[in-house]
Amino acid sequence: MKENEQKILVAGVDGSKGGWVCVSGNLNSNDNTKFDIFNHFEEIIEKKFSLILVDMPIGLDEELMKGGRVVDREARGMLLKNKSSIFNPPSRLALKAKDYQEANKINKEQGMGLSKQSWFLFKKIKEIDTILEIKNRPEIFESHPELVFQVMKGGAIETKKNTQEGLKERIDILKENGFDKEFIEKFINKKNSFYKNDDFIDSCSLFWSAKRVIKNNEIQIPNKIIRDVKGIIMQMKI
Repeated sequence: MKENEQKILVAGVDGSKGGWVCVSGNLNSNDNTKFDIFNHFEEIIEKKFSLILVDMPIGLDEELMKGGRVVDREARGMLLKNKSSIFNPPSRLALKAKDYQEANKINKEQGMGLSKQSWFLFKKIKEIDTILEIKNRPEIFESHPELVFQVMKGGAIETKKNTQEGLKERIDILKENGFDKEFIEKFINKKNSFYKNDDFIDSCSLFWSAKRVIKNNEIQIPNKIIRDVKGIIMQMKI
């Protein structure tokens, strides 16, 4: 490995009950892969990664269409199974709401009701939205673990990730794609209130995809760059 490649660090990040979980490492190696937990996304930014992929909506429409943003509709169309794992994020205007009832009302006024799943992510969506205003920061893009696992496998993921069968299928896929068995076993099935097994597994998949992105080998959804009113790119990198 060239010296400059050793210094290129990328990360895959997923939200969790306690905050954020992060799998990171060198661009061309799994030998030094790390797993860390963070209370705030700002702490991840301080690690000076070159690129971060995160399983969280990035960029928000104000006026809503059935099926959500273009990125959500296209990603859902590509996903062979578990399509409901891609949910519609809120209208940007709803972020100012003080409670779910107000947020749902604002969302409906913009064309679509708000799911409780989306409401529960408001804090994290707003946290990343604020981070994106920082000029001196790593590149940060949205991704989606279920699509990443589908690409890693080369076919449909038949199981749900929160089942034992689903966990095993995804762990096997990670191992087949270069992840060390000992690394996975070190952090899986730990009694930890900060994160769940699937949070860790999802962040592993996004780390794998981040290395594809930095090498320009990724799938972009959609192909055409679309920006929201704040100029934020709404595009998944898989």
